[in-house]
Amino acid sequence: MMEKINRKKKNNKYLLILPCSKQKKELYSTSALELYDGPFYRVVRKNQPKNLDILILSAKYGLISSDNLISYYDQIMTPKRAEELASKIMMKLERIFTNEDYNEVFINLGKNYLPALDGSKKILDEHNVNWANGQIGERLHQLKTWLNTIRATERLVS
Repeated sequence: MMEKINRKKKNNKYLLILPCSKQKKELYSTSALELYDGPFYRVVRKNQPKNLDILILSAKYGLISSDNLISYYDQIMTPKRAEELASKIMMKLERIFTNEDYNEVFINLGKNYLPALDGSKKILDEHNVNWANGQIGERLHQLKTWLNTIRATERLVS
């Protein structure tokens, strides 16, 4: 079951934060969304709503937008690396939330990635955040359900 923090509904824009993926296509100078090829990315590409911004927590690049151009690499996220990235991630999230107003945020990160958000808890607590939890299969199901809910809402509004 997802943990949900309820806040006042803001608008019809959504933010997804995903971990990078060990499975990557051997591509160079391509969007992060295309480079990563794990199960979360296949589900997102198949079910992506129009009004969704995606941030990716990369072991190599830090917190990046899904449309950032990156190249194939092989670096594993460790708790130590996540801690090293935490302050830059906090500053980036502060900028993002200053400039954008999201109806909901869905965070789908594994245990090695979570320390990267330790400094950002105060910022995140000010927003309507859903935290995926459980094993990878459960988190995959929660992600797909969340994306399909947004897509259904889009169809109702159109």
